[in-house]
Amino acid sequence: MSIAASPLRRHPWVLRWAGLLMRGRHAGDASLACSDAVLARLPEMITLRSTDFTHGGAMPMRQAGEGVGDNRSPALAWAALPPQATHWLLLCEDPDVPLPHAITHLLAWGPASVDALAEDTLNAGAAPPGVTLAPNGLGRKGYDGPRPLPGHGPHRYVFQLYALDAAPPPDLSRDGGLLPWLHAHALARGRLDGLYQRDWRGRTVPPPRP
Repeated sequence: MSIAASPLRRHPWVLRWAGLLMRGRHAGDASLACSDAVLARLPEMITLRSTDFTHGGAMPMRQAGEGVGDNRSPALAWAALPPQATHWLLLCEDPDVPLPHAITHLLAWGPASVDALAEDTLNAGAAPPGVTLAPNGLGRKGYDGPRPLPGHGPHRYVFQLYALDAAPPPDLSRDGGLLPWLHAHALARGRLDGLYQRDWRGRTVPPPRP
């Protein structure tokens, strides 16, 4: 469970101090699935994009998590899956959380015939036909948007798409065999990073002007 989702969130001043005190602590990129030695060698040939933010750009407030925004999953689309791919798997992780490991904000998969997801369709009860929403790191199925600690600095939300040669088992989870299963079935990958930040008062930090 993330710190911002714990009982501490009922005490905003505690959260603010926690964010400032732990500003230099991060799970780190090494805890991302895409940093796994086997998965990092996959060809990064999939183009993953969003109409809501550019790679490395700020995510809109409406896509932030409950209590911060509207928790709407972003619109996503991709191209260049290998011809032998039958399915895809989408994973979103935050490596900047001040915990030992990155937090999973989304785990979902579906058939290769689906190559785009409209905004707000990765939330529980809204998934398109054929798309499976698995439990995330907060224990809920589907998307949980950004909710970084106030004052902790910018957090990256790393969307990773994997092309697969088989359908994932229904009980697959980030901590329940995901990496070994991807070792055996992932063909290629793509990545899209979104940013989100809150100041020490808990207010969303707007993106810099161009």
